[in-house]
Amino acid sequence: MGLRNTDEQYGWVTQGLHWAIFVLVAVQVVLGTIGADLPVGMERLITLARHKSLGMTIFALMLARLAWRLVNPAPALPAEMGQVERRAARAVHWLLYALLLTMPVVGWVGSSASNLTVSWFGLFTFPDLVNTDPGLAQLAKAVHRGLAWGLMALVTLHALAALRHHFLLGDNVLARMVPWLPGRRT
Repeated sequence: MGLRNTDEQYGWVTQGLHWAIFVLVAVQVVLGTIGADLPVGMERLITLARHKSLGMTIFALMLARLAWRLVNPAPALPAEMGQVERRAARAVHWLLYALLLTMPVVGWVGSSASNLTVSWFGLFTFPDLVNTDPGLAQLAKAVHRGLAWGLMALVTLHALAALRHHFLLGDNVLARMVPWLPGRRT
């Protein structure tokens, strides 16, 4: 496997970004859920600070992934896929990109509107995007939570589609993104 994508396989840059973002999103779900349930105090503050730092990391990795995708196109979809399935696959991928870019910004707006700083692991602080506004803070938090549920639904759909391709259709769709999985053809 090379650096760049080929017609049959994602390259190691794309695979690395994909799996790093996946792991960070999984950690985000845990941190966000734990943080939301903690009482106001230092433990909640630390947990949500980590959540914000990882959110900004995901945002940066998504910008890198989008830039890489624009100069390094994805492998072609299997010729056997129908037009509807191709459109659905593209739509889900671009919706995932949109959610993973939008969620950190909405969280950042919510923090700014709550008069809470967003820092990156304490190394530097991001500027506030908006002035303190309790109404906007509540709205941003509700939107962020709704986007999180939408993201989890799309990730589930994405994973189920990949598993369908691998186990039911026997094509190479999943193997293109999983470095240790041998490709198959029926």
